[in-house]
Amino acid sequence: MEETSFKYKICILGEAAVGKTSLIYRFIEDKFKEDYKSTLGVNLLTKEFELENYGVVGFQIWDLGGQDSFKRLRKMYLEGSRGALIVFDVTKRESFEKIDGWVQIFKEIRGDAPIFLIGNKIDLKDKIKVEEKEAQDFAKGEMGLILTSAKTGENVDKAFHELAKKFLKTSS
Repeated sequence: MEETSFKYKICILGEAAVGKTSLIYRFIEDKFKEDYKSTLGVNLLTKEFELENYGVVGFQIWDLGGQDSFKRLRKMYLEGSRGALIVFDVTKRESFEKIDGWVQIFKEIRGDAPIFLIGNKIDLKDKIKVEEKEAQDFAKGEMGLILTSAKTGENVDKAFHELAKKFLKTSS
């Protein structure tokens, strides 16, 4: 792979147990594990990937713990982030209902930095509690919506690539 043309810090946000860590490991290693331990505070990972028309992009991915006990650390972790994937579990309505709080804290710190709303666990078709239309209505305008499955890998790379394209387009 050629030298990295662009390097960015991004954050993955959302309630505990929505699949944030699973999405990251699917993106980085193309693997899925059934049982990840809850992220305590923050987990920091990196990945470089080729993005058509842009070259090699490097992501420093900050996986923020979703538990309330880490709330006071979030502002510090969000500093310098170029964008965010805000994840909810399509099988847990409560995780979707709390998305607005995640959006607000991100915007408070990062202003208009790009956000994509990620509806994860779409492979659990018979357990879906948040329909795509409802999520699209919430995301319309400033956010994009991508439905993913960390388990199958469906749309995972797309989520990270689309976030990169969003801020590469605005900075070029």
